[in-house]
Amino acid sequence: MGPSGAAPRARALQVWTLLLLTAQNTALVLVTKMSYRDGGAAPYVASTVIACSEMAKLLASGGLVLALDGEREFWSAVREIPSSAFRLALPSVLYVVQNNLLFEGIRLLSPTVYMVCSQSKILTSALFAYVLLKTTVTRTQAASLCALVVGMILVQAQDDGSASGGRGDSGTSLRGLVVVFTASMTSGFAGAYLEKMYKQVGVVGVPARSIWVRNMQLACFSVPIAMFTAMNKDGARLATQGFFGGYDGIVILIIALQAIGGLIVAAVMRYASNVLKCFAVSLSICNCAVATTYVLGDGTDGMSAHQMLGIVLVIGATFAYANK
Repeated sequence: MGPSGAAPRARALQVWTLLLLTAQNTALVLVTKMSYRDGGAAPYVASTVIACSEMAKLLASGGLVLALDGEREFWSAVREIPSSAFRLALPSVLYVVQNNLLFEGIRLLSPTVYMVCSQSKILTSALFAYVLLKTTVTRTQAASLCALVVGMILVQAQDDGSASGGRGDSGTSLRGLVVVFTASMTSGFAGAYLEKMYKQVGVVGVPARSIWVRNMQLACFSVPIAMFTAMNKDGARLATQGFFGGYDGIVILIIALQAIGGLIVAAVMRYASNVLKCFAVSLSICNCAVATTYVLGDGTDGMSAHQMLGIVLVIGATFAYANK
């Protein structure tokens, strides 16, 4: 395929990966809401869900490598893992830490405050993209980032002022905010780091590998890290409840969606960018706002004017940023 045909194909891959990520994030948020819906506290241990999703991601990535790249490439990638430990261990640790922090943030904060604060990862992603990838931000992109933050606040704001309420006292709320902002920092750095790694093809010391190989290698580190975290953090509860205690069809679906999300994110890092990934997540939150209002019945009077304005701002900011 010549240069004239390569550009439209690359653009199509970028659009499709972002659309898939938006759909996956929307489904994951709604299904996770369902798992908390009946009693408030999850019957399962969140850290085990993270460990299982990393294991599923490893199996799926390995299967894709065998199917698409062949057995020879698979074993070559496996032999490369020890020499890649330094490059791969850091983002693996950061993503496991991030996932555990986000579950803790959901526990400590009201859903509205959590969802608003978690969007700080868009700004941290842009910051680390500038630092690690030397990405320049145009005036249009800077305005898009500001518009996106304002739009997300409007989408999640509530007329009765309950958005500021937490689940406990001010100390608990402050802890929750620190947890979410820390997760945003780890997400921004790990995302930019992985984007740089996925886009390094054939440079000195970094063999050219497919995104599925890189994802498989990454999961080889994240699985033991996630298992260690589960045993260390929730060992007492696991001793009485068991590793799979509280699992049902909803939990299995959460694990599947998280694993699929990891594969889609890898494709986004390769064909789009970490910042555009965050915009896709923001679009999914707008989808969730609509779904919780009109599908799950959490809103009695429909969406307010400022929520509609917020959705328009987010969608407009997404297209403005993508088109620079």
